[in-house]
Amino acid sequence: MNITDLNKFDKAVIVAFNGIGKEFRSRLMDMGIYENAHVVLLNKLSFGSLYLIEVDDIEICMRKADAIKIEVQK
Repeated sequence: MNITDLNKFDKAVIVAFNGIGKEFRSRLMDMGIYENAHVVLLNKLSFGSLYLIEVDDIEICMRKADAIKIEVQK
């Protein structure tokens, strides 16, 4: 299951990053997105092409292409 599979206001824990490069993984970690972090899907925007998530009280908007690579578990 990944972030795009969550429904609005679902809570989950990040378990893995799939198919991302070293630089992008580092960028995610700089924003507070890391394995075992708690994530909440706040909204799906622009017909599902953007995802507004909250990770440890920080709101982040990300593209579907990036969100689909973040594996989560409810």
